[in-house]
Amino acid sequence: MSLADILSACFGSGSSNAPGSRQAPYLSADEAANMPLEAFLERSLESSPSVMQQQNEFAEIFRRHLQNGANLSHIANVVRNQTTRLASSGTDRATADWAGQLFAMSIDGQSGGNRQNGGYKPPQMQPGSYAAAVGSDQNGWEMQQSNHGRQNNQKRDDTYIRSYFFPSEQSFEQLMNFLDSAKSTLDICVFNITDNDVANAIIRAKKRGVEVRIITDDGQLESKGSDVIRMQQDHGIPFKHDNDENKFMHSKFAVIDRRAVWMGSYNWTVGARRSNNESVIVTNDKSTADAFSREFEKLWRQF
Repeated sequence: MSLADILSACFGSGSSNAPGSRQAPYLSADEAANMPLEAFLERSLESSPSVMQQQNEFAEIFRRHLQNGANLSHIANVVRNQTTRLASSGTDRATADWAGQLFAMSIDGQSGGNRQNGGYKPPQMQPGSYAAAVGSDQNGWEMQQSNHGRQNNQKRDDTYIRSYFFPSEQSFEQLMNFLDSAKSTLDICVFNITDNDVANAIIRAKKRGVEVRIITDDGQLESKGSDVIRMQQDHGIPFKHDNDENKFMHSKFAVIDRRAVWMGSYNWTVGARRSNNESVIVTNDKSTADAFSREFEKLWRQF
């Protein structure tokens, strides 16, 4: 059982609609935002049905607590104590108690990080990560079982693939993590870039010495809000584009350090981030990263 599974189970306790189950009080996100961490944990667990109706807001509150240096062992104890107290039977109390112990042991046993050990890592490999803690990554990163990874000297357990969907600020945060983890190269091939938060992440990469290149569509360069020309003029980030008004450069992918790929329908625009139904896959499978790197180089030469 992953840390995300454990926390998801813990934060979902007390929400049963079965006969005889307790009636949970209502808790608003506005009220929860002003609570200290321990009170937030206790009250949100006690009020989990209303929390789940405002899941994004409560996830953001919890993320802020984590960013402020919350002690994960303390969180584990509070969650364990509160879920045990709220349990309606001896069986439920034992389950809650054991889930809390598993949670605590997972914190002690996990290692790694999004920007350690060779590049971007999936959220559940990062101890205390926001995505793992709030359960947004509850399906986990799927380990590849194919033979080609091992043939390329890539251990099977080091290979991941993960799907994300939009609109979602949690998915968008993973795009930010992906871009911020680039150490040497960042090759971006995308139809359009109008989201200033994305542009700022690309600029940060350039400023920390990453070699950044962008390929985009010629018809989008002058579109409202496009950041590509501005990034070249203000920060020296080179770009190329197709030169055919009768077709689009419609690929949407990015490769960091020639070893991990972000790919899918998602344009790097505010509309895609906040309104559109989009899907993305991220993987560090070596043969996939190599293939997308070759495609980028082909287009860079072509344009």
